[in-house]
Amino acid sequence: MTGETYPNIEELHTLKNITNADEIAFYGGTFTGLPQKFMIELLSVHPNIPKRISTRPDCIDESIITILKEWNVKTIELGIESLDNEVLSASNRGYTSETVFNAIELIKPHFEIIAHLMVGLPKDSKEKDIATVKDLIKLGIKEYRIHPTLVFKNTKLEEMYKNNQYVPLSIDEALDIVSDMVILIEGNGGKVLRMAYHVPQSQLQFVVAGPYHPSFGDMVRAHIIRKIINKLEIKKVKYPKKFASWFNSYGNTQLNVIKEETDNTNCEIIFDNLLYNKALQLYMMNS
Repeated sequence: MTGETYPNIEELHTLKNITNADEIAFYGGTFTGLPQKFMIELLSVHPNIPKRISTRPDCIDESIITILKEWNVKTIELGIESLDNEVLSASNRGYTSETVFNAIELIKPHFEIIAHLMVGLPKDSKEKDIATVKDLIKLGIKEYRIHPTLVFKNTKLEEMYKNNQYVPLSIDEALDIVSDMVILIEGNGGKVLRMAYHVPQSQLQFVVAGPYHPSFGDMVRAHIIRKIINKLEIKKVKYPKKFASWFNSYGNTQLNVIKEETDNTNCEIIFDNLLYNKALQLYMMNS
């Protein structure tokens, strides 16, 4: 996806010269789909340094769990994408929601899980995306990355798009869906670590269609701010200067509220007398 050169195993040995790292990460692909001997060779670099890996639900079993525990893996980024079987089938993921539930059951007692979700896949809908988040919250998943689906050149999805078999989300549709997902996750005490893919500059030429924007995450945050202010009829907001773009850009220039910006970086966002998380909860109750 990145178009970068695949690393040579010899290059990885340069990691042995690093002594002050907090974590070594192997992600962006299906790490546990590698041959076990190669996987162990990678994990054995600095066994004392915690590891983070990414994988698919259908590449997790008890033997894999044993290896990951033995070699100091602490976090697994799990490419769930959706819990709707129609979406998984239409997207050719090769597994069902049952596979995801089984993988989570194996992973959860031993590792931190970060769920990767996609919106705008074939046969997807806002209702299905929200249902997926609700099911994962019930399972105790706290951290997420959410990626709107993009169409890249020379892919099956591009072929479907050109044949009118697939319609990508507009940027407004993606903002509406993802903002509601974030409100649901963070209103229930979770955290969204990233929204949208990082597409390297060299690869932008291969994006054919879809809701791509380099500031998509900030746009979602601005969308959430606007939804809360409108739904709860907020009169005054107070926010740290570092979040100024959420209140003054991406369609929020003309917000009909009194704005108080502070240099205090420890200040929380406050809507009238409501802290941010409480405002999220009230928004959900009123939706």
